[in-house]
Amino acid sequence: FLFGEAVLIQRILAHDENGHKVKQFDLMIYNTTIIDVINKRILTNKNIGIVGGKISSINDSFSINYPLDIANERIDGSYLIALPGFVNTHTHLWQHISKSSAPKEPLQTWVKVYRPIHYLTKDELSDVVFSASCEALLSGITTVSDYASLSFNDYGFETNADSISKAGLNGVLVWNNPSIFLHDQIKLREIERLKIKYKNKFDIWMGFGPLSFHSIPAVYSGILIAEQLNLSTTEHTMENIQEQRDFYNSTVSYLKQYNHLNLTDEEFLYNLTNLTSPSNVDAYEQLLRNAQHILKYDTILQNDPTYKKLTNTEKHILSSLEYNRRISPLILLDYLKILQNHVAIHGVWLQNEDIDIIKRNTMSISHNPESNMYLASGIAPIDSYLRANVLITIGTDGGASNDGVNFFSAMRAMRNGHKINLMNTAVSKTFDEWNIIQAATINGAKAFKMDDKIGSIDIGKQADISLIATNEFGMSPLRLNNTISLLIYSANTRNIKYVISNGTIRVENSSLKWQDQSKLAENLSKIAKDVDVRMIAGKNWSEIYTITTEDLTHSYWYKYQSIRANDTVNLTIQSVENITICIVVSGAVFGGGTATVADHAVHERFPDIKPPQAFSKSAFLSPGIPLHVTKIAQQYRYTIYLGNSIIFEKNSPVAGQLLILALHRNSQLSTICLDSTD
Repeated sequence: FLFGEAVLIQRILAHDENGHKVKQFDLMIYNTTIIDVINKRILTNKNIGIVGGKISSINDSFSINYPLDIANERIDGSYLIALPGFVNTHTHLWQHISKSSAPKEPLQTWVKVYRPIHYLTKDELSDVVFSASCEALLSGITTVSDYASLSFNDYGFETNADSISKAGLNGVLVWNNPSIFLHDQIKLREIERLKIKYKNKFDIWMGFGPLSFHSIPAVYSGILIAEQLNLSTTEHTMENIQEQRDFYNSTVSYLKQYNHLNLTDEEFLYNLTNLTSPSNVDAYEQLLRNAQHILKYDTILQNDPTYKKLTNTEKHILSSLEYNRRISPLILLDYLKILQNHVAIHGVWLQNEDIDIIKRNTMSISHNPESNMYLASGIAPIDSYLRANVLITIGTDGGASNDGVNFFSAMRAMRNGHKINLMNTAVSKTFDEWNIIQAATINGAKAFKMDDKIGSIDIGKQADISLIATNEFGMSPLRLNNTISLLIYSANTRNIKYVISNGTIRVENSSLKWQDQSKLAENLSKIAKDVDVRMIAGKNWSEIYTITTEDLTHSYWYKYQSIRANDTVNLTIQSVENITICIVVSGAVFGGGTATVADHAVHERFPDIKPPQAFSKSAFLSPGIPLHVTKIAQQYRYTIYLGNSIIFEKNSPVAGQLLILALHRNSQLSTICLDSTD
């Protein structure tokens, strides 16, 4: 039987010893077709039993041992294909607020889409991320690795996590170290706290920041934290060619400014800058890489009787286009020994030597084909990865560089991008469609060390399943031998009838089961309009904080937010006991890892100076004497009062972050609250 031919199910009720009916399954999907992504098989006429969020049984419909009546919920799978929930290995879910904001820009100017993140309130952020998570569910995504780059404000990380969890998704939360404006010693404790809080929902990975956007010391700050906490790592890697140029220029500048590094590091960095920086013309770099690929495949296909070989003249011309070793951040990260099992995001412009680094460190690639095309970044060398047995996964990236979170279109872009990049059907036709289905499911699970729990439909694994309708356009005309191709080339989100996440039906009859999609969409538009107004007028951070003994359970308390020129600050901090207060201004948009808050171990190896607009002011706070921090709109002048007396004033004329940190007077952390204003 195949796809919808009915199977007679025995209806005999099970009873316990007292004669009461027993429900052995929370959910049963009966007479369905399973896509076995591990063994590359299509299994027809199967019943899937789910108990406690996990797959407890998979049986043939013909020889079912359990009657349907013993399941609390039942789904007739006669015209449905059961596919593992998609594993999206790279998202920025908050970016749904910035959809279609900069569709014509390259990465380096496109980053203006981040402006709204600084103005989203906690409730707005929650709604945006929740809506994006719901859209992910409608695409069959049940697991995400969300890059929480929304942590410019203190409520960002946990609000993001709670909203993703509320929607029913699971996976990885990436600690975006450069955006989190806390001292490194506080971060160590905060990450440990968050690991406990989200233990049964998410893993926390380190995102130390791309070296093209952040300094070596700032990136090293995140690396040291990851090492101390044994965190896995993932990061944006060579997304476009400009990143290599920027990394080259920043490394040269760093060496000129700091020529007293330890000899080993100094020699390494000098050798790194002796490598070639890419051409100023992206298309020329593409030409050089294409020439290299044409020659490679001409050699590979020499014995293929259908292949028309290059002439000697053509070979000579192509060989003259020398594509020598370019500078690469992977070289430095490999030197710093942080790449073991690392997930490299994008990986568009990696050379053969970079792929060797990936293989040696058992790294994975998060391939984001739609984002790479959207930003004109290039097309990743998928064939080179496959030939090197590099694990390839799929990500959608954020809504601002994709305008959606659709895994069917992502799979299609991966396949078609691979073809057009090679321009050689003799090579591309050998590409197995199963590779794409695996990249969308089990490979992502493997990359994030979750393949014992998710990524395939197997007994004992979490019940993350999408059910795709076969009796609709998109999956028709259906044959057994074209099923996988239809899923990639033809199917779309409208063909998804059910999405089950952790055993719970989240999408039913192609609609969100517990939410009104129209209301979510309308609210998202309203938030976007409100934020647009706030970006012009500025926001108002006005609060009265009373710090209690309970607030200092961990020996510290903090609040921080990003601050722009038109923003107003009016804070009052009071305490029920004697404490130390530290007011810190970053002097940089990304305050995390800068010299003001980075650990001394960072500076010992890779010295850095405090940004000239940054400052740190400490004060003792006693009960009954409040501390005030103010900033008026259209100025960057901060004024700090203790009681009625001004104790400090300073201009910090750049966009940045403001941190209020409270510590016990006798805290071991008190040494981090240094006064830089004297």
